[in-house]
Amino acid sequence: MAAATTLLLREGVTSLTMARVHAAAHVTQAELDRLFPDSAGIVEAIVEAQLEVVLLAQRPSLDAVERLTDLDQWQSRLLDSCAAQGGWPLGSLIYHLARRHDRGRLALATAFSRWQGLLAAALSRIQAAGELDSEVAPEALAVGVIAALQGGYLLAHTTQDTDQLRASLDMALGQVRFHAT
Repeated sequence: MAAATTLLLREGVTSLTMARVHAAAHVTQAELDRLFPDSAGIVEAIVEAQLEVVLLAQRPSLDAVERLTDLDQWQSRLLDSCAAQGGWPLGSLIYHLARRHDRGRLALATAFSRWQGLLAAALSRIQAAGELDSEVAPEALAVGVIAALQGGYLLAHTTQDTDQLRASLDMALGQVRFHAT
């Protein structure tokens, strides 16, 4: 997986041929064939592995969100994590897969949906605690926060200025707070 991910990020999705992954991973062709039926399977596995990295980091923080103040703590941990890791693994895959690999794009869409679901569940708990308007859809707010995260990440990565990410996330969470009761 590490060798295939490196190939994808360095050379793009077209580099993920079975022969290239076989050579880069230093595994036998039989081992590779047993793990992955085709190169699209490798792409899907890369997305799933990157999703697990994100969810492993995000799930404990998002599961702890019960109140709006917890959301601030989540934001702080998220920004610290992004700074420490140099970004999010899912965000770095968008460029390589969005328009270039249909099965990879679908796997990535599913991955973002799972992350968004964790965030929507956290917002639902805030709503159940009475701190968020009962008329607002947590799922819609979660879409906005994920969009701000990814857009902010892109700006921060491009400008090498993490304040871009912070500003983007502040605006999205400001929209959540707008619906506070």
